[in-house]
Amino acid sequence: MTARSTLGGALRVIAGRGTARACISLSAVVLLPAWGAERFGQYVAATGTFVFLVFLVMGAEKTLLTSVPRTTRLAHQSTRALLARAAAPVAVCVAVAAALAPVGGQPALYGLGAVYLSGQGLLSALASTHRLLGHPARDGLAFTVLAGHVLLATALAVAGYLEPYAYLLVLVAGVLAVCGVLAALVPAVRVRPARPRAGLGRLLTRRALLASVTDVADSASISVTYVALAALVAPAEVAMVYLALLASATLGGLALLVLRIAQPATSLRLRGTAGRTGRARARRISGAAVAVTAVALGVVLGVAALAWADGGVAAVRALGADPFVLAGVTLVEMTVFCAVVYAVYLLENTTGAALRTTGSAAVAGLAATTVTAVALVPVLGAVGAMTALVVGLAAKAAWLRARLRGPAPVAAPVPV
Repeated sequence: MTARSTLGGALRVIAGRGTARACISLSAVVLLPAWGAERFGQYVAATGTFVFLVFLVMGAEKTLLTSVPRTTRLAHQSTRALLARAAAPVAVCVAVAAALAPVGGQPALYGLGAVYLSGQGLLSALASTHRLLGHPARDGLAFTVLAGHVLLATALAVAGYLEPYAYLLVLVAGVLAVCGVLAALVPAVRVRPARPRAGLGRLLTRRALLASVTDVADSASISVTYVALAALVAPAEVAMVYLALLASATLGGLALLVLRIAQPATSLRLRGTAGRTGRARARRISGAAVAVTAVALGVVLGVAALAWADGGVAAVRALGADPFVLAGVTLVEMTVFCAVVYAVYLLENTTGAALRTTGSAAVAGLAATTVTAVALVPVLGAVGAMTALVVGLAAKAAWLRARLRGPAPVAAPVPV
């Protein structure tokens, strides 16, 4: 495959997935006035509660993109096993949604929300599998079809034909249909291996779960800040943080997508002893992230101290609600987030043992975010919430740097 064709495939993937993300975000904007705050709030609660399922399923996708390029004889079995792991949460959610359907009301809506979010994760894993098989156009096309389906369903909802439950049901049907088509085109799904390798499934399951810890913890960190904001500050500041995180998520999502596209090649490049280079680079990047955060935190706390000295509590609260200050902290958050994500990405593509380091770092970051949010949100409001996210990322980076000081752990060899 030429560099030009590879670039063209990557651009199609970015265009397809970017279009789907844009359409999903746009649907939220137009559904609020169409449904009203109460019904829209029910829909957001049902979908927002289960965002973590996307990242839980994507642990299998990350393991697939790392492990399968390194295998030869076991590529077929590894692909089949990891796609089965990605599909398992979806199957469980479908069963729960079917059981809750007769109940109706908000429980039934929650059931569909779980299927929809887990289905998005499965769709991403299946689309990535087709990239590995040399068909990147299928990845972009699958998400383009999903984008069109979301637009059609949203138009029907705005026109008054779909209530929240029916709308989610239509979205679920579309996601599962696209997943079904993609799955049918994967040879590893169609053909069962004659002699499955003993222990391979357990190894891959463990790696997939460890790989998902980082993204699930990052999602939980955002949830913690929203909970703190909802309990302690005015709704206007919650909306400010939502818009700031929307901008951050757009950049972060693009960065993650680019890294996922490059992951198979990175996995091969950092295999074996070459992984030391990745560890060294991850340690340097983590140190730089901690340094940037220390400077930014010093500036924020210094300005807050000056505001306190000048005008007391009222001045500090006004500083916390200042959109320009929030924008500055958000820029720091976006910068540190991209740096930490890249450091974690490098480690994930070295050895399976590195996943314990990235997972424990993610938990440390979540704990730091929670403590900082409780301390700063009552005083600095929106700015305090965003600062808590920055501190959490710094704690994650500091943990990584500390764990990368010694020699690389020796991972058990993966049979190929």
